[in-house]
Amino acid sequence: MPYVTDTHAIIWHLTGDPQLSTRVKRIFQRADTNQDYIVIPCIVLFEIVYLIEKRKIAINFESLLKALDRARNYKIEPLCLPIIEKSRAIQRGIKDPWDRLIAATALHLGMPLISRDRSLRKLGLQIIW
Repeated sequence: MPYVTDTHAIIWHLTGDPQLSTRVKRIFQRADTNQDYIVIPCIVLFEIVYLIEKRKIAINFESLLKALDRARNYKIEPLCLPIIEKSRAIQRGIKDPWDRLIAATALHLGMPLISRDRSLRKLGLQIIW
């Protein structure tokens, strides 16, 4: 099954953070073994760069990009005009611009969103946690 990932979920997967739920850990493990499919919104990568620059996370961005390039079941979803248009429609519900674009990506693709942020359900998204 395909899923869109929120930033914290993929970071926690990459760093082995125990805050990752058992259900989501299983989904990422299945993607790692080519059994599930994870879509990474382009804005997630930008947020990871931002967090690295602010020294909030210790991830080697170049290594991450190389790993994603080799991965068969992870896809980077480009930021496109339809996603930006969807984000405009949800602006009142979600103030954080990253969250708006991540949620808009999941809405645009019609996929569930892997996120701990349950407030995104009010947008009609299926949230997996």
